[in-house]
Amino acid sequence: DGLDDMAEDLKKITDSGVHLLGLINDILDLSKIEAGKMELFITDIEIEGVISVLRSMGEPLAAKNNSRIEFNVADDIGGMRNDETRHRQCLINLLTNACKFTEDGVVTVSAQAMRLAGVDWLNFEIADTGIGMNEQQVIKVFEEFTQAESSTSKDYGGTGLGLPISKKMAEMMGGIMEVESEEGKGTTFSITIPVVVEEVKE
Repeated sequence: DGLDDMAEDLKKITDSGVHLLGLINDILDLSKIEAGKMELFITDIEIEGVISVLRSMGEPLAAKNNSRIEFNVADDIGGMRNDETRHRQCLINLLTNACKFTEDGVVTVSAQAMRLAGVDWLNFEIADTGIGMNEQQVIKVFEEFTQAESSTSKDYGGTGLGLPISKKMAEMMGGIMEVESEEGKGTTFSITIPVVVEEVKE
């Protein structure tokens, strides 16, 4: 309606609402996981569809910080039996973090099939050229309500719950989440999940 002077205040209200909703959802997810009430809904999923979602979400996030996003995924990567919503949530959490902490850099999403101990797995890596972490920061990166430094929340926002929840979900699906990082050079998070997820791992 031409009331441009209201735009800044409305943006503050919207951002606060989104932040609060995210915090509530994270706490609910964490509570359900710790109470053993988180359920997995296993279906057949195509990895190409998951990557498409990551691409559509990641490109504008990367562009916001003058970065670019690259994908290294084989055309015949195939599919898996998994909880698509939870799996996608884990990857989106990692991708959002990578884009948030990377300015004028590159975020790379990779996926590859592997076979270990007679079991077929899919490995997903999200690597960035962002601010990175030192050894002590890496140690506590999966602690709940914790961020790498006290200034991180002030400078970048966030609740300190996304990574711990993603790790717990990966473990529920029978997988593992790992991190490698070097301060000032970037971070790589990886999730390795069985191609066929059959039960909740508590």
